[in-house]
Amino acid sequence: ASLVTVILSSAGVFLKGAFNVDGELFMYYVPYIEVGFILFAFTYLVAAAVSLIRYYRQSMNPLERQRALYLMMGISAFALFSVFELIPSSIDYPLAYAGGAINAMLITYAVLKYQLLDIRVVLKKGLVYSGLTVFLSTVYLMILYSVQLFFQDRLGYTSLALAAVIAMMTAILFSPLRDALQKVIDKVFYHNTYDYRQVLLSFSNKINNVLDLDELQQTILQPIVETMHVRQAALMFPEVGTGDFNTRYVRSSDSEELLSKLRLTGDNPVVNWLGEKGEVLRMHLIDILPQFKGMWEVEKTALEALGVEILCPVISKGKLIGILALSGKQSNMAYTDDEASLLKTMANEAAVALENARMLDSVKSQQLQVEQLLGQVVVAQEEERNRISIDLHDSVAQWLVAVSYGIQTFRHDLPDKEVDKARGELSVMEKTITKSLKELRRVVVGLRPPALDELGLTHSIRQSLEELKADNVETEYRQTGKPYRLPSSIEIAIYRVVQESINNIRKHAAASRVKLNIEFREEGITVEVSDNGHGFNCSKTLNSAIAVGHLGLLGMKQRVEMIGGSMDIRTAEGAGAVLTFHFPVLVRVEEK
Repeated sequence: ASLVTVILSSAGVFLKGAFNVDGELFMYYVPYIEVGFILFAFTYLVAAAVSLIRYYRQSMNPLERQRALYLMMGISAFALFSVFELIPSSIDYPLAYAGGAINAMLITYAVLKYQLLDIRVVLKKGLVYSGLTVFLSTVYLMILYSVQLFFQDRLGYTSLALAAVIAMMTAILFSPLRDALQKVIDKVFYHNTYDYRQVLLSFSNKINNVLDLDELQQTILQPIVETMHVRQAALMFPEVGTGDFNTRYVRSSDSEELLSKLRLTGDNPVVNWLGEKGEVLRMHLIDILPQFKGMWEVEKTALEALGVEILCPVISKGKLIGILALSGKQSNMAYTDDEASLLKTMANEAAVALENARMLDSVKSQQLQVEQLLGQVVVAQEEERNRISIDLHDSVAQWLVAVSYGIQTFRHDLPDKEVDKARGELSVMEKTITKSLKELRRVVVGLRPPALDELGLTHSIRQSLEELKADNVETEYRQTGKPYRLPSSIEIAIYRVVQESINNIRKHAAASRVKLNIEFREEGITVEVSDNGHGFNCSKTLNSAIAVGHLGLLGMKQRVEMIGGSMDIRTAEGAGAVLTFHFPVLVRVEEK
């Protein structure tokens, strides 16, 4: 508009003439042109005021509302003093200039107090382009002068083409020189925080491949503490069930970690506001915004006591999954809009990675709980077996032995005439009792083999292998390394796995030869059970184990993994099977 006005005035469309009388300038405009200027300026001011009022009403940020308020005050002052220009008696006074000065002062105050403009950004850009312009202009003029002087002395004329070439070379150097100068000025403005700002702005490259929650939180919190010189930074996550947000990770620039005590209930107005607005919340807004009027005073006091200055939501798929809490800076200065925007950008970029890491962490925790429960079940099962074994041995087995002895004594005391018949019946009874006693002892040994406690693991395993000879199965036992004793739970697991392997061979393999190798090493024990039976389809057997009800292999695998071991199966139909078990060892005692 100003350019058009200048052009039209020069052409005589607006300005008819101008002359100077005793140093005073007089200008004559076309009729009603001044009214047109006033209407144009008034329309512009009204449009600006309407835009600012709309911005003021829509904004929920008190800082932004204060900025708009000062701008409206400046426009109002400028408009009010400009109206006096229409009054003839005040035409000799520069009231319009006074309104402009007041407007300029209010805008300056808003810039400095409420960060209407980031002065650092303005200065940076100004220094970059002004410095570059001065430098390139100086270089260009010096080179041009030197070259032209050279050609003038040698050839007697100057070259416009040469000047154009130098100008093109200068233009080509503008972009790389601008980037280099920008980096230098950035470091001057941000000092040692410049490199960390670059790390923060590009940290998304680091978090994309991180699934471990402990490593991820360090990637997020540590740069924040070092870059912004924050006293403490914390990550809060909701509890399962209650939805309350508790601090899980804290990074501190000093020894204090007050934010570790920070807790926000699921129905806290702060949590609701962060989830709904998705914006960074500064603590001074709690006393201003109406959404926090219902907040308990004790909750406000707790936030102040813990030194919380700013809260940034971590939102994924429209749901609040975490809160980034920061205490004050070491310099006690307030957080700038640039820093708040940086926090929000980081939170948005880290949201998906944090959610994935938390899900993986939850799965690991649940898996650990399941393993612990299964371990307790196994221990309880072994304790129950031990109790039943002792009860059967001390009661039923003793009764059967007593009955057997009584029958033998009674058979010798029978009268001669009834001896043959009675002794025959008693012999049958004695055989039945002996058979029952033998079976009972087998059950007792199966429930809790005495050899495992008395003679050790290797003897018990070898004894289980020898039982296959009763089924006409050839056995081979080989042992390497010096044997040692293990904790009872691990020995029981190894014994049960070997026992189950031998039982499976007896029932399903139809094997004629079985080998058992056990190797004792410093880091663990390896047990290998192989047979020459008809083998099986491993994947099919494992996949259909639950449906068919054959849980032997799955049970063995689970038992081995519960104590940190592993199980390997090599088999094929018609080619036998080789089962290899690896058991880690943490505590051991020499076997005697």
